[in-house]
Amino acid sequence: MPDVQARTQTALERVAATALDPGYAQASSSRAGRRRGSRRARRNRWHSLAMPLALLLTGLLTALTIREGVAAAPAGERLRARLSAEYETRSVHRDDLAADVRELRSAIADLRARQRSADDAWDTATARIGALAAPAGLAAARGPGVRLTLTDPAAGPPADAGNPRPTAELTPGGRLADHDLADMVNLLWSAGAEAVAVNGVRLTALSAIRAAGDAILVGLSAVEAPYVLDAIGDSAAIVSRVSAAPVTVRLRTRAGAPPDAVTIARLGAVTLPAAADPNLRYARGSGS
Repeated sequence: MPDVQARTQTALERVAATALDPGYAQASSSRAGRRRGSRRARRNRWHSLAMPLALLLTGLLTALTIREGVAAAPAGERLRARLSAEYETRSVHRDDLAADVRELRSAIADLRARQRSADDAWDTATARIGALAAPAGLAAARGPGVRLTLTDPAAGPPADAGNPRPTAELTPGGRLADHDLADMVNLLWSAGAEAVAVNGVRLTALSAIRAAGDAILVGLSAVEAPYVLDAIGDSAAIVSRVSAAPVTVRLRTRAGAPPDAVTIARLGAVTLPAAADPNLRYARGSGS
């Protein structure tokens, strides 16, 4: 049975393969060949025309490129010249700025050196002011010293406190005058006192002891008897000098002087307050 089916399929295939008429098949093959030839001819004609067109377009593009390059050459030269000039200008400006920077750096270094010098001078001056403040009376002082007390008689007529100093060596009634107090202060300074205060009023180089009617003023402060003079310094030297001074002898032996007219004592530690801030005045030019 399989052999029959195989033979049947083979016969059908032969019939299908020879279904067309031989003449018709030849004519069909001839027409297909002419169409292929026509297409080949058209392609050949197109290729023959495309090549010249491509060469023509290439030439036109090359010519345009050359023409544009020739036309743009002067503009490029001008641009290069302008850029070169701008570069030179900017270079000169840069060099000027660099010189300014170097000059400013030098000035800054000089100012810093001057500032350091000024700071050192300020520190030195501050240290000197601090060291001189206590002796000048602008700061409190503390150290060993003496206490000198001057006493008036209990009663009697007021002292002659006018200036100039009275011709009589002693004031009426034995009362102390401003010049007596000033003489004792000067004695303390000459004996080596480093700081002096009268009734708690610190004395400086600008302090004055003067009379105002019946009152005695130390600077601008009125003081009353007994007058207590505190001094800082070598207590032994001050006591020795003050005890034998003519001023001390005079005040102790004045008419009407009390037994304790002048007393002096050594102190292990004396504290003196700072003086009031001085009101300094400066001379001014007249403008002429």
